[in-house]
Amino acid sequence: MSQSEKSSQVSPTTRLAIIITIVAANMLALAATDLYLPSVPYMPEIFGTSIEAVQFTLVTFSAGFAISQILFGAAGDLWNRRWVLVGSLFVFVPASLWCAVSGTAESLALARFAQGFSASASAALTVPMIKPLFDEARAVHAISVIGGIDAIIPAFAPILGAWIFSQFGWEANFWVIVIAGVPLLIAAVIVVPDDRPESHHTSIWPVLMGFFTLLKHKRFMGYAVSHGFSLGGLLAVVFSTPTLIVTHMEGGPAEYVYSQIMWVSVFLIAANTTGRLMRRVTADQLIWIGNWIQIASALALLIYAFLFPVHWLGFALGGVPYCIGLGLRGGAGFSRAIDAVPAYGARASSLIIFFSMGLSAVGTGAVAPFLDDGVWSAGAAMLIMSLAALAVLPLIKEKAGGS
Repeated sequence: MSQSEKSSQVSPTTRLAIIITIVAANMLALAATDLYLPSVPYMPEIFGTSIEAVQFTLVTFSAGFAISQILFGAAGDLWNRRWVLVGSLFVFVPASLWCAVSGTAESLALARFAQGFSASASAALTVPMIKPLFDEARAVHAISVIGGIDAIIPAFAPILGAWIFSQFGWEANFWVIVIAGVPLLIAAVIVVPDDRPESHHTSIWPVLMGFFTLLKHKRFMGYAVSHGFSLGGLLAVVFSTPTLIVTHMEGGPAEYVYSQIMWVSVFLIAANTTGRLMRRVTADQLIWIGNWIQIASALALLIYAFLFPVHWLGFALGGVPYCIGLGLRGGAGFSRAIDAVPAYGARASSLIIFFSMGLSAVGTGAVAPFLDDGVWSAGAAMLIMSLAALAVLPLIKEKAGGS
C-alpha cells in the first residue's frame, strides 16, 4: 500500500491526535534537560559536591540518549513502532521519578542515564511514524513544522525551568516530567496505532549489522560525523553556559534564558534562509560555508574570553555566528547524509543523532574540569569541535557509491 493510500485511511481527527501524542513525547524528552539546566549552577551547593560531578549528570543523559539511538533505530526498522514508543515511555517516566528523588549527584547521574536512554525513542521514531500519515508533499511540510517546534524547546523550557526552580526547588523540574509523562503514556497506548515497518528481517541482528555498513560508507560518515561535531560543539557550550554565567559573568537563570532565546532565534532565521540560498549554492557548499562561520565564531569568542572581562551579553553575542553557521549547514548536512544511503533511512538518522549526542557528551565532559578557570573553556570547545567538523568534510567528496 502506498503512502498516500495509507494516509487517506486516517481521519483528520485521528491524525491530529496521533501527531499531538508523538510530538508531545518528543517535546517531553527534549525538555528533560532544558528544564533542569537553570538549576545546574546551584546543584554543587545543594548536593555538597563539585561542579564536575553535577556536569556529569548532563554527560550521562547525553550518553544514554546517544547509545540507545542505535537500539531504537534498529527496533524501529524491525518491530511495531507503537510498542517501541510505549515501552520507552514505561522506562522514561519511572526514570524521571528516580531523578526527582535522587539524594546525591551519583544517584542523579545514574537516573539521568536511564532517563536519556529511554528519551531517545521518540527522536528516532517521530519521522518514521508521522510520515505515513500524510502524502509525500504534506509529510515534508509536517516534518518541517515539527522540526521548528523541537527547535524552540531549548529557548522556552529553561524559562519554565528557572521559575519552577525558584518556586519549588530543583526536584520539581523532574516531577513536572513525571506528571506530564503519565497521561502521555496512557495516550500513547490508546491513540497511537500499530505501525509495523515494511521489513523482511525477522531478528534484530541483521538490522544492527546495517550500522556496520553505514560506518564503512565514507561519504555518509563525512556528513554524519561532521554534523555531529558541529552540533556537539554548540550543545557542549549550552550545557556549560548556566555555570559559566553564574561563576564568571555575575548572571543567573534569567541571563541564561536570554542567551538561549537569542541563539535559538538566529538559528531558526538562518535555517529558514537555506531554501533561498540553495538557488545560488549547492547543499555541500552551504555545509562548508556554515562550518567556516562556526570556526570564525569560536575563534572570536576564544580571543574575547582571553583578552577582555566577559559580560554575559558579549558571550551570548559571541555565540550568535556559531548558531547561524549551524542553521545554514545543519539541515543540509542531515539531508545529504540520508541521501547518501537511501536504503538505511531510519538507521542512518539514528546514527547521526548518535554522533551528535555522543560528541555532545564528550564535549561537555571535557569542558567540565575547566569551568572554574574561565569562559575560555567554552570558546575552546567550540573551536576544537568546529575544526574537527571541518577535518572530516573531505570525505563527502567520495562518490555516492563509494565506501
